[in-house]
Amino acid sequence: MSPASGRQCLNLISGGILIATPSENLSLRLEVLILRMSIEPSDGPTAILAPGQAHESIIALTYGVNFLDELSGLAQAKMVYDVVVVDATLSGFLFPAKALIETARQAKKMLAVGGALVLVKADKAVALVKEALMGQLSFHVFDTHSELYDYSPSLARHVQQTLGNAATLMQESTDLSEQVLMSSVPVLTAFGIKLKAGMESTRRRNLLLGLIDNHTPLSNIAQRLIGQNKLSQEELFDELRALEQVRAIFPLFAKVPFLVHCFRNKIPFKLKDYLLASRLITQDQLDELMFEQQSARGKPKLSVGALCVGRSYLTTRQLEIAMQDQAFYGQGGEPEKVKLVNSVGETTQVQSLVGHLGTTDPAGLLQSLSTNRETGVLSVEHKDLQYRALFDQGRLTHAKLGRIKGNGAVVDFVSAWSEGIFVFIQRQPPADLSDDECKLSRPLDKLLLDAALAQDNLNAIWKKLPKGANTPLEKLPDTHKLLQSGQIVDLQEKTPLGPRDMDVMKRLWSLLDGLTPTVNTIKALGDVPTWEAAVAVDRLLHYKLVSVPAMDISAPLEKFQYIIAAVGKRTGQDRNLAMLRLSLQAAQGYSVRARMFNIGSAGEIGIDLAAARSAGTSLSVVIKDLDDWQVKYIEYVSQELDKQELRDIVFKVHDSSR
Repeated sequence: MSPASGRQCLNLISGGILIATPSENLSLRLEVLILRMSIEPSDGPTAILAPGQAHESIIALTYGVNFLDELSGLAQAKMVYDVVVVDATLSGFLFPAKALIETARQAKKMLAVGGALVLVKADKAVALVKEALMGQLSFHVFDTHSELYDYSPSLARHVQQTLGNAATLMQESTDLSEQVLMSSVPVLTAFGIKLKAGMESTRRRNLLLGLIDNHTPLSNIAQRLIGQNKLSQEELFDELRALEQVRAIFPLFAKVPFLVHCFRNKIPFKLKDYLLASRLITQDQLDELMFEQQSARGKPKLSVGALCVGRSYLTTRQLEIAMQDQAFYGQGGEPEKVKLVNSVGETTQVQSLVGHLGTTDPAGLLQSLSTNRETGVLSVEHKDLQYRALFDQGRLTHAKLGRIKGNGAVVDFVSAWSEGIFVFIQRQPPADLSDDECKLSRPLDKLLLDAALAQDNLNAIWKKLPKGANTPLEKLPDTHKLLQSGQIVDLQEKTPLGPRDMDVMKRLWSLLDGLTPTVNTIKALGDVPTWEAAVAVDRLLHYKLVSVPAMDISAPLEKFQYIIAAVGKRTGQDRNLAMLRLSLQAAQGYSVRARMFNIGSAGEIGIDLAAARSAGTSLSVVIKDLDDWQVKYIEYVSQELDKQELRDIVFKVHDSSR
């Protein structure tokens, strides 16, 4: 696992999990979107079978009441797996800490070094990865669907096959990871040179070895082998991994997620970080090099790269490529973020344009590709959103942004996007982009005019809100049944709204909860362009069907916290905690909404807004639930403290807020 690839990482040592929880019965809310793994399955068969059936190094299980018993049985059988995929679709991703700890203990016994136990849902996943022979595990949480494919398409297929039709994983690897991999240069080791000279391997491996010359990028090699039907892409990657395993070439695949992560998040990195993440050297080797570097007193200090070459960990050519990768992908703070990879082979030229929106805006990017008469696929990613566009000799022909297809995708991208990483590759379009639904019916110049108008409308609407697009809005009761009456008219044209506009208004109104930023609510709709949803927001505000919440949760929470602290000084911490828990149970019982509230070991209280959103509640309901809890708490406290003393505490809180 590369050092920078994990967004969150907790060490699991000796079967224990270093997670701060007040009780082992506290459920861990693993709110994640996808994992990125540094695992590739072994060369053996990798077919996923029905849950509970093993096939050499891969097994699929289902999370349920008997899950821990099944896991224990597999561990006792002394079976060793590269990948254990656990379907947690029905669990809601609420795992008691005790269950997760026991899972980690069993994973230590049954995973091969570098193996992973993956708990997955249709749109979420976490992983326990065995990092060392002694059993040290790491716990990884990752953010987006595309990250699974960034590192290991084969592992993503295992997950997808386990979940079947419930999976919503992308069918293609992201263009950035493809650009990183295909522009990489395979470099032969000393053993690889001997292997190539002898040509004693299989025919497929000889075909590949014959084209590896330490200077030709993988894109050119693939063009010659795949384009001439000598190898499929799957066979090519299998042979490359096999060459890695026998150390005939320096590691190639491990650097992809590290470079993707650093470039996507504008993170500069040092050469030693790259060497570790790419598995060119081990941590022990790096420690030795650092010790040697620090011990060279009175002598010129050699760089880590030079020391690696001196110890024969790397060749000078591999070090040169490492430094090129560092210069290209690792300069996150440089002012010019548009970069061009241009590698020329004997029969083909492969170009990749890579950069960040900011130095160039979406309209300028599309116009530049059109003016230069480019042919290929443009991919722009921001968080878990992806915009793709297909160019044919400079003509924009197809576009897709999530579930928004065709003209609307172009207008939404140009009008609403200001951040993201873009990659343009001369490649065949993926099937989901080239279908008729994504086909454009208007030329680019007309769409750019539409986008400019949409952007002006967006800016005008967001200026009406205190925090712009990030302002939470809360729905108000539709007392006059306006959403069903057909009396709502367009604010500009003064004409009745069509079915599409009314549908968008109704859907937005039902989702606005006073907790979620409006832009996130629009994103949750999925198939509605931002500009269209913003117009619906403007109408809802005009007809007083939504409002900006008059207060946030901080004020009532702060008052309640003061009362708790004052009571705790008189009753003692343990007694105070007991009253807090009992009063919460009395007010909310064991309902889903009770999970919104957290109680710390010292009597601190907090609200998990993510849990509130998951419960489908609103800000007004959260504030009312907090008030109900406070009333019940005071009832319990009144049985412990003198009533006048309690009255003084409450009055002091209310007086201070005036």
